[in-house]
Amino acid sequence: MLFQVAPYATPVILAALTEELPSFIRSHFLNILWYLVTGESHATEVEAGLPDLEMECRSAVGEGIWLIYKEAASGDSETALDILEFADPDSVRFENFRSIIAARSKRRRRF
Repeated sequence: MLFQVAPYATPVILAALTEELPSFIRSHFLNILWYLVTGESHATEVEAGLPDLEMECRSAVGEGIWLIYKEAASGDSETALDILEFADPDSVRFENFRSIIAARSKRRRRF
């Protein structure tokens, strides 16, 4: 469930991902972003006129979409791809990128 602060927290988390972070913290931030882009407004927020907080969070992630693509290419690929599936409005770009990551992953497993 998302509350009014969610769209404001999203760019702060994105900014934190530009820094050198321990992997467990980076992973935690990515998980939080996933919750933000896949969640839904709490009933109290809907009543207060904020029914689409997840859409605002997706839009905020869109402002730093390159950070999530970077994470998918070099970090926690699975969670980053899950975020991109919801947050990237360019589905062709996303599907092409996902194919590249999957092919790269297969090559790594063979060696």
